[in-house]
Formats: sequence, C-alpha cells, structure tokens
Amino acid sequence: MGRLIQYLAKSPFALTILGVVLGVLIDQLISYVRDRVRFARELRDNSYIDVTGLWYAAWQTSIENEEKLNVEQVLMKQRGQTVRIHNLEKAAKSDGGYFWDGQMQFLQGRSLMGWYFARHDENNSSRGIMYFTYFSQKRVFYGKWVGASYDGELQTGMAVISDDRNRALQQLQQLLVRYPNRVGIVGYTVGSNTSL
Repeated sequence: MGRLIQYLAKSPFALTILGVVLGVLIDQLISYVRDRVRFARELRDNSYIDVTGLWYAAWQTSIENEEKLNVEQVLMKQRGQTVRIHNLEKAAKSDGGYFWDGQMQFLQGRSLMGWYFARHDENNSSRGIMYFTYFSQKRVFYGKWVGASYDGELQTGMAVISDDRNRALQQLQQLLVRYPNRVGIVGYTVGSNTSL
C-alpha cells in the first residue's frame, strides 16, 4: 500500500486517473442512493392514497362497430397498493354490458395498471388490461382499456372513473372530443376481412 501511495505522489497522471475513477464511482453511488430514496418515498406515498369506495366508470366500447358510451357503478377496495374493482351494475345487454372483476396496482403514486375478466357466470369471454392515471385533487381516473370485447379479440377504448356518474360520462365525452384521432375503437375479428 505504501508503494502505491508513493507512486501516486510521484505521478500526477496516475493521480488524475484515480481521481476521475473515484469521482465516477461516487457519482454512481449518489445516483443509486437518490433513486432508492425516491422510489421508497413513492411507495410510501401510495399507502396514503385510499380509493376504497363507490365510483362510477364510463367506458368507450362498441357493438357491431357502433360506438357506445356505458356508465356503471363500481366498487373499489384498496389494500396497500393493490386495488380490486368490480361493477355493481352493468350496462344494458344491447350496449354490451356484463359483470366483471379486475385488479390494479398503484405505480409511482399516480398510475394504476391492471386487468379485468368477465365473471364466470356471464358466459362471456371479454377480458383485457387497463391503465389509469389518478388525479387525487379531482378524484378522477383517466385511462384506457385494451382487450377482447363484443366486436373482436383486439379492442381498445377510453375510460373515466369518477365519484359522480354524470361527471364520469362528461369527462369521457370531453376526452373523446379533445383527442378524436387518438381514441378510435380498433377492431380485429379472426376470419374477417378486417386487418390491423
């Protein structure tokens, strides 16, 4: 060890290289610790968000390639970062309504990602994934679903969940007006002439 110190003391070039290497290592360590602290804070923040209760979900969907906007009352039960959701009422059968269950996970204190399936007794193969962004100040979720639906195996549409039925539908309608080119229903039915 003594020889290394003597060598470094005599060679400014070696001392410079050592300084650069140590600087990079310290910078990486600080970045790692900073990211870990930020991540821990975000996880802790998720615990303070409680969305348990009755909500209203407005969904953009389609039946026979005709757009439908359905609103259903849903119950959300949160435990930590996991949110279980299911509808308490379903839209009219002519509008594609069915009972379903889902589960989502809070990510980074604001985003919810998860899945949904039609209940077994519905004799319905609808299923898919959901992504929502939660605005706690407004108590509203804005999101999108992708999955199998009445019109095919690959469908997508916008969705809004709010604590008020009318506001959920109004917010969904506003999204569809504001972003008309981004929210179209995409359909693909096996065996049809429709292509992606």
